[in-house]
Amino acid sequence: MSAYPDRYRNYAPAADSIPAALTTGGSAAGGAGGPAVLSSRVVFPLPEGTWVLSSPFGMWVHPITGERKMHTGTDFAAPDGTPILAAADGTVTVAEVSGGYGGLIVIEHTIAGKTVATAYAHMWQSGIHVRRGDRVSAGQHIGDVGSSGMSTGAHLHFEVRPGGTNGEAIDAAAWLNQHGAANLPTATSGSPASCNNTTAGAPTGVDGDPDRLVDDPTSSGKITARMLHLYQQTLAAFPDTGWGCYSPRPGTKSEHPLGRACDITFGNRIGQRPTPAQLDVGWKATNWMKDNSDVLGVEYLIWQGQIWSAARDAQGWRPYNGGGMHDPTSITGGHYDHLHVTVGP
Repeated sequence: MSAYPDRYRNYAPAADSIPAALTTGGSAAGGAGGPAVLSSRVVFPLPEGTWVLSSPFGMWVHPITGERKMHTGTDFAAPDGTPILAAADGTVTVAEVSGGYGGLIVIEHTIAGKTVATAYAHMWQSGIHVRRGDRVSAGQHIGDVGSSGMSTGAHLHFEVRPGGTNGEAIDAAAWLNQHGAANLPTATSGSPASCNNTTAGAPTGVDGDPDRLVDDPTSSGKITARMLHLYQQTLAAFPDTGWGCYSPRPGTKSEHPLGRACDITFGNRIGQRPTPAQLDVGWKATNWMKDNSDVLGVEYLIWQGQIWSAARDAQGWRPYNGGGMHDPTSITGGHYDHLHVTVGP
C-alpha cells in the first residue's frame, strides 16, 4: 500500500481576501450602474455530477502560505474547463484577473427584496465569459473552472456576500441550502471549520449503489461511490488533507486499482514524517473515520504502523506487519507519512 507522490493532489485550494476589484466596482443597490435585477430562483454554480466539495467556509491553514486565516468561500474541486453557472439573475460588477483570486467574476442579485453578491474565482483569463455591466440569468454559463491565482488545483471558489459586492462573506454552502440549490454540509455554528475541526456533524450515508464506479477526483481512474462519499465527507471536516486514491499496481494485491482505497496525508509530503501538529490532525481524522465507520463504510485503517478493522473492532488498534507493507522500517512502508483507508465492497 505504498503511496504514489505524483498522485497526491491537495484539494484545499487557496484564495485570498476579496481584492480591491470587489471594493471599487458595483454598488450595494444597483449593480454596475444599472437598476437592480430581480431573481426568483437560485441554482448551483456547477453542473450536476462535475464537482466535489473540497474546502468549506471558515478558519483554515492556508495550503500555500501556511497562515491560519479566514477562508471566505466554499471550494468545489472540478475538472479544468468545467462550466461555471450564474447562481441567480443579476448584473456583473467584476470580471477580471485580480490577485490571489485569479480570474474573478462577481454578480449582484436582488433576491426576496434583498441585495446579495456571489463571487466566482480562479478562472483562467480565457475562462471569463462575461464583462462588467452584463445582465445574466440563473444557470447561464459565465466562465470555466481554472486554477489561476493562489490555487493548488482546478476548482471553483464560490462566495456569497449579503448587501452586495462590498458585503461580508457568509457560509455559501448554507446559503445554497437555504435557497433549495444544494444539500451541503455547512460550517459549525459559532465555530468555523478548520484543519483540526472535530465538531462537524456525523456524516450522512451514501446515495445509490455504493459499489458503482465513479470518477476519482485525485486521478484519471475510477473509485467506488462509497469511496468518493468518504472522500467528500472527510474533506468537509478536515480540509487540510492530501489524497491519492486510484492507481494501477500490477503484480500486487491492493484495493487501489479496485477503487476501494485512498492514501491521505496531513500537510506533509510522502516520505516525510508529519509534524506534531500534522500528526494530531491525522489522529483526529483517523479516529473520526473509525468512529463513523458504519456510515462511511470503512473496512480498515492503517496509520502509524498500526491497523484497525471493523471486523475486529473489539481488539482496537493492532500492530501492522504485513499485507502489502513492503518495508516496516521505512516511513512510507510503515504508514508513518500517510493514512491508508479501505472501504467495504
